[in-house]
Amino acid sequence: MIACIGGESFLGYNISGYAWAVPAFVSVVVFFSRRGRINLPFKIWIPWIIVVAGYLLFADAENAFQRSVMLLCPLFIGMTVSGFSLGEGELSNFRRLYHYMTISLYIIALLKTGLLVTGVLPEASNLSAPVMTGALLCTLFATNYMLGQKSALVWWGTLVGIPVIALTRMGVIATALSLPLTVAPMKILKRVFLAAIIIAVGYGLFYSARVQKHMFYSGSGTLQEVQLQNPNLSTSGRSNIWEYMQQEIDKQPLFGHGANASEPFVSRLTGGLTHPHNDWLRLLFDYGYFGAVIFGITMALQVLHLIRKGTQASGETRILFFAAASSFISFTLFMFTDNIILYAAFFGNFQFTILGLAYAAKATKGMESSPAEPVRRTVRLKIRW
Repeated sequence: MIACIGGESFLGYNISGYAWAVPAFVSVVVFFSRRGRINLPFKIWIPWIIVVAGYLLFADAENAFQRSVMLLCPLFIGMTVSGFSLGEGELSNFRRLYHYMTISLYIIALLKTGLLVTGVLPEASNLSAPVMTGALLCTLFATNYMLGQKSALVWWGTLVGIPVIALTRMGVIATALSLPLTVAPMKILKRVFLAAIIIAVGYGLFYSARVQKHMFYSGSGTLQEVQLQNPNLSTSGRSNIWEYMQQEIDKQPLFGHGANASEPFVSRLTGGLTHPHNDWLRLLFDYGYFGAVIFGITMALQVLHLIRKGTQASGETRILFFAAASSFISFTLFMFTDNIILYAAFFGNFQFTILGLAYAAKATKGMESSPAEPVRRTVRLKIRW
């Protein structure tokens, strides 16, 4: 929530920076105080850890260490959380917390856009943090709904309103699709029906005057015109950045230019921006196809593992497993137009907290249900002849 509130810097550093650095530090302390007990399948992530650490050893770019730590921070937090003993009671408390967080998030969005004061929807807003965090919360409520909690649909619909208010295009897509694309069990007809409703509402929203003005420089356009090559499409200069980045990627496609090499490149290109707003291009630029493919495969394996564990779980634990798996869909979508891979405070830390809670609860339940070890006693017989 501190990350979503944002604000001015404190002691020379951005407040959002503290929102990921402090949890990272605390997780390190807790992790080693508990002697590194891990239930999250970190072995899946070892190839990615090796890539990030290996590239860091030979990094020349400024801020390479910080960016590398930010890439791995969510994973370490998830590992730490997974080491706790958690029952259904603790998971119910977590459910209450993310309901409170949803209310707080909406209040923050209304205040930061000025909607509460003016009553007018803004033409644009800087709500990246609330939109991303809201998309993650959407996966929780979508999963709750699919697993029988009807009221969760109202909470989900409320959160979809945040990117609409903020007019964040990928935010609208990611949050809206979190319902029909959830990996939680759902009948095909129901999935198709929900997708059809969302597409119909999205179609009407696209042709609204507010969205048209935001999407096209001329103030109007069609769905067929939503192409990067279209000069009328408003991309805030991102398409030009991506084009120049792709040219550099083609020069060293296999192994890339090195850890965080994309940041000084974008800075020189734009004279101010430091991130490309496309994490897939960032990975290709820094780590090449070698690193990007490893990251993609690692994510896929993690999702499959979560789904398998979710089918074996029940109650709140089942919800968390399926929600965690579904969260990677939103994460992947945001990677195409934003810097979510580095926004640990907005998405990653919370996402891997959900993973950690699910694995911790599953392990705790397994220990409680396992039969007790039989007591073995050695009896010595002394025989006298």
